[in-house]
Amino acid sequence: MKIGSPHFSTHILAATGALLAAALLVSCGSTTTTQAPAVTGVVRTTISDPPACSAVYDHVYVTVTKVTAHISSTADESASGWQTLADLTAAPKQIDLLHLPGAGTCILSQSLGQANGLPVGKYQQIRLYLLANNAASGPADNQCGASAFNCVVPMNGTAQTLLLPSEAQTGLKVPPGQIAGGGLDLEAGQAADINIDFDACSSILRQGNSAYRLKPTLRAGVVSATTNLISGHVVDSSNSNAGVGGAPVLLEQPDPNDSTVLRVVRSTTTASDGAFTFCPLESDGTFNLVASAWLVPSVGQDVTFHSTAIFGVPVGTNLSGTNAVSLVPVGAAPILPATITGQVTSAGSGGALAADVTLSAMQQVTPSGGSATWLTIPVFGALTHPPTFTTTDTPNPANPPCPAGTLCYNYSLPLPSGNPQVGVFSSGSIAYTAPAGDPVNYDLEGLAPDCTTSVPSPARISGLTVTPGNTTDAGTVLVFSGCQ
Repeated sequence: MKIGSPHFSTHILAATGALLAAALLVSCGSTTTTQAPAVTGVVRTTISDPPACSAVYDHVYVTVTKVTAHISSTADESASGWQTLADLTAAPKQIDLLHLPGAGTCILSQSLGQANGLPVGKYQQIRLYLLANNAASGPADNQCGASAFNCVVPMNGTAQTLLLPSEAQTGLKVPPGQIAGGGLDLEAGQAADINIDFDACSSILRQGNSAYRLKPTLRAGVVSATTNLISGHVVDSSNSNAGVGGAPVLLEQPDPNDSTVLRVVRSTTTASDGAFTFCPLESDGTFNLVASAWLVPSVGQDVTFHSTAIFGVPVGTNLSGTNAVSLVPVGAAPILPATITGQVTSAGSGGALAADVTLSAMQQVTPSGGSATWLTIPVFGALTHPPTFTTTDTPNPANPPCPAGTLCYNYSLPLPSGNPQVGVFSSGSIAYTAPAGDPVNYDLEGLAPDCTTSVPSPARISGLTVTPGNTTDAGTVLVFSGCQ
């Protein structure tokens, strides 16, 4: 889509900008010639992230030095043709990604600057540069202490250094697959807002040694700051539709390689009144929403809800009032979640090697008028959805120990202990189908992008039956090898 089109939008944990174009007429003496229109683009860049993990972190600070874009999807950092969208190298700017947006908007208004002189074309790659933690100098009001310029502040805690990947200095990449429409079309005479969405919650991994590491999740595109969103409330249908706070809410879309599987593209957590907002989103997109909750109103009175899945929610929808996301308790309190436990291991060609492993708990449903589909289900207490773990030589719990020649992670996933309630959004309303009865089954899928092989292959454990308050052992170790 073209920049300037009201139907072009996208997301990437952190930035917005507007591109303006102008034509240039040149006069020389008594002879006047007209050149082809030339872009003298103006880019206004800001940075944003929905505070989905504000219950875990008080702040997430990153220090930005530059934002660039390139027409080629394969250009490396040393290639010619990079265009600077924002240049802060002389005065790096520290941004709190958990800073709440202003009223009436879904993005932050923290400006990163402005740049001119952008050639027309389809920009297929964007890079975001961060200041090294060991840089000689940085922002005067550095919130990360004397040893870093990028950090996380756990809730009620002190600043902890956020370890950066090497690409932070060569540019955190936003490739075509993570830019709405495969790229940003800039034409003369057009204007648009460009957003880079920096998903802090999905980008922070807790290491086995308790260190925090950045593994960036970025997307980008052209947006309208106030209309490209899906919002609403999650409510308890058994309690006069009272808002449910702290509920994980996921936006999902079909896997590009398997349309029967829905993958998480955005996630958030509801506010105390059950409110949630996803933004900015692609203005012409349709999403499927999955939500659940585990409440403990008092000791021993746990309430666990079925997941609720709503298919076919268009951007611009407000799921509130009669269209609120309605949750159904699995049973009368106390009802506890079900828990699936197991182990994942990793190794490289030379032996034990750490790997980041994402575990997706999945349940199959058939929406009215649709076909059988696998949903990705929220994991209670997870910082990211689906959760990602890093294998280590000191797993916690320590048993079972890592097999010889591997690193491992012993996982425990608390999950909804019932089958999903399924709704379809059509003609402005939702029609729900009640959750199916027992048995309650899950599949568990592992993904380790830095590893080449797995056992089983694909890395999926099927048919795990769960019951409320009980633990189900996955029984099969997910083994990843060829890791780099």
